[in-house]
Amino acid sequence: MKKHTVVFFLIFALCLIQCGGKKREEGEAAVNNAPVVQNITLLPLHPTVQSEITARILSSDKDGDPITYQVKWFVNGQEIGEGMSFHYGDIKKGDNIFAEVTPHDGKVSGATVRSSEITIGGLPPRIVSLSIMPEVVYVTTPQVVLNALFEDPDQDPINLIVHWLAKDQVLPDTSNVLNLPPIDLRKNDVITGAAFADDGQHRSEAFSFEITVANSPPAFTTKIDSVKCSTDSVHYTLPIYDPDGDPLEFELLDAPSGISIDAEQGVIHGDAGESGAFEVMVRATDTDGAYLDAQFTLTPK
Repeated sequence: MKKHTVVFFLIFALCLIQCGGKKREEGEAAVNNAPVVQNITLLPLHPTVQSEITARILSSDKDGDPITYQVKWFVNGQEIGEGMSFHYGDIKKGDNIFAEVTPHDGKVSGATVRSSEITIGGLPPRIVSLSIMPEVVYVTTPQVVLNALFEDPDQDPINLIVHWLAKDQVLPDTSNVLNLPPIDLRKNDVITGAAFADDGQHRSEAFSFEITVANSPPAFTTKIDSVKCSTDSVHYTLPIYDPDGDPLEFELLDAPSGISIDAEQGVIHGDAGESGAFEVMVRATDTDGAYLDAQFTLTPK
């Protein structure tokens, strides 16, 4: 009888131990820790209206459970949408963006955490085309003006900035108008430069250009239509020169009989007889083939 009693108590004690352990394990399994969001970073850090913004989330769960997230996006304090990434068609420069993240481990949700704000920045402008006025530049050209066609997604006011280079020297002027006389240009000199569109925050990529000083045609030193002279003893030096300093060749295109021209000096001479007033047509041509046609009326003194 004693032997059976001892065995019974041993079995009963073992059951208590096993059953008690099982209850503790079940009790421990019933306690679940909510996940926690430690940090939220919105990327890119400097977004533009074209950016897709994503949330990088650092979180933890004491129970090792997998974590999912509910992410809500706000523009200027107004909820716009949900999801791990964000792109809003009506976003504009200067808008403020933040996200609210709620973690979930499949059982319970953790505390909602708000990210810091990021501000939508502007996009740089772009020069679409560049025009140069005048289209042909001579040594006698007083100034060159650059005009540009811009594109700016933010519709900001644009300032055109130009960096000029002439005779291998950077010029201090950065406006779109360049005065040429102080530079003392010569035929075939080259002006190069780079134009930039600036909206006050961003500057476009450089738009390069090049201007070559063209050969100047002959020109008048003084514009005279009528010349008084003795018709029987004509001697008149034409008021024509070459701005580039090139030698000129002169020829008569139309004149009365007895009138000639010095091809090198440009002097009209001869005897027109008693014809009274008469007209002469002349041409002056430089070494590059550029020419000037001029008509003069010679009247008796």
